[in-house]
Amino acid sequence: MMKYLAASGEQELILATAVLDHFAPHRQIGWRDREAGGQLFARFEGQRIIVEAATGPRAIDRRSRFLFIPNKWADRAEIRRLHKQGLHYLGDWHTHPERVPTPSPVDRASMHDMFAKSRHDLAGFLMIIVGTEPPPDGLFVAIFGAESWAQLRPVAE
Repeated sequence: MMKYLAASGEQELILATAVLDHFAPHRQIGWRDREAGGQLFARFEGQRIIVEAATGPRAIDRRSRFLFIPNKWADRAEIRRLHKQGLHYLGDWHTHPERVPTPSPVDRASMHDMFAKSRHDLAGFLMIIVGTEPPPDGLFVAIFGAESWAQLRPVAE
């Protein structure tokens, strides 16, 4: 489990161990490894946001060394299915073949665009980029709004 504080310091974001375990086998450690990615789902408990599930990648997603494009129809079906289980779509994750990952201009633009065009009650969407280093250094965690974003830093338990 890893814990992050929102920029305001009022909310906690918790990445469950199952989510971290889901990321691990998809790290692009080998030179032939393709980008992987998927969606993030959470439960809200007061000021705590607990990311309990990470999905993907799927066989029908488009993947290469420096590209991940999810199947949007499958994404929508996943959101409906997990919502029935009490989990809320919170954002996306994907890998980068770099030790300490950083978002590309395309990553940033797509998150801003997705937030602006989606129907939701969230203050921002979560984006996690998984690098080749193990967590915490190998994770980039940020909240994206329509025009701005804020990187979150892990806090010790």
